[in-house]
Amino acid sequence: MVKKEYAHLIKPFAVKDPPKGLYAEPRIWMEGKDMEGFNAQFSFGFVKKPSTFHPLEGALIHPYDEILVFETMDRKSILNMDAEISVELGEEREEHIFKEPSCVLVPKGTPHGPVTVKKIGKPIVHYTIGLANEYKAEAVKGAAKPTRGTKYNRLIKKMITTVNIAPTAATDRLSNVIGRDGIMRPAQGGVGPGNGDQIVWLYGSDLEGFNVNFTWGLYSQCGKWHRGGEAHYHPEEEILVFVGLDPDNLNFLGAELELGMGKDYERHIFNTPTVAICPAAFPHLPLITRWVDKPYGFIVICLSGEHASPWVEAK
Repeated sequence: MVKKEYAHLIKPFAVKDPPKGLYAEPRIWMEGKDMEGFNAQFSFGFVKKPSTFHPLEGALIHPYDEILVFETMDRKSILNMDAEISVELGEEREEHIFKEPSCVLVPKGTPHGPVTVKKIGKPIVHYTIGLANEYKAEAVKGAAKPTRGTKYNRLIKKMITTVNIAPTAATDRLSNVIGRDGIMRPAQGGVGPGNGDQIVWLYGSDLEGFNVNFTWGLYSQCGKWHRGGEAHYHPEEEILVFVGLDPDNLNFLGAELELGMGKDYERHIFNTPTVAICPAAFPHLPLITRWVDKPYGFIVICLSGEHASPWVEAK
């Protein structure tokens, strides 16, 4: 077997116990050391019943910005979530409750937690993005009881694509496939048959200036993801995250994909949950979904508030 130059950038996910006291169940858990030095950390799992986590008790502070994402697997509408969730923020333990797919922004040094899923009808996705390459947390005390207020309202953001900061033509005409509802439908809009059925994409200007942009998308079709050139790159680091939607099996993807890496489009094929690491200015694509048994999820995490994606061609 010929050794591939970029095999180290394609990694199956590690399912492991998270740091003690954070979550009650194993999750996909990846730090920079697991992702070739990528300058962020990522975790992924499902919530299937009313529960408390992040942390199980008390509150935490991190020496970096963090995002807690709560998402649906509802293929009828990526904006519908059958759950009621509360999170406590600040020394005041100010409680915020939301029922729609949302993310919670946690600026570095901000006490937060716990998260409590008060009601849930169908399992939901919960993933986290920490903007440092190593997990660090300190337990802190807050008010004796949760309080109500509006001081931290700005830190709760709906998971919806904002049209006035949509991607440009450099990212495959995605700006033309955003509906009035804030859902992107690139496969339906002709971007590429293998692209997303429904996607939401948030940028730094949505995220109180956090230096990141990220997505959540539901995918079910075969074919090439992008028209245009064969490969593109980003000025900043990015990871491409492929996850399954089986709440009882974090090791299940339900599809097989082929991804080109590097200027010669070195092909890599995978059919388990996988992360592809793209260093700054690293050419990647084409991306092709070869087969799909079950719909799957896909997440982009790019370490910039914006998302430049110029095309490149092989030499």
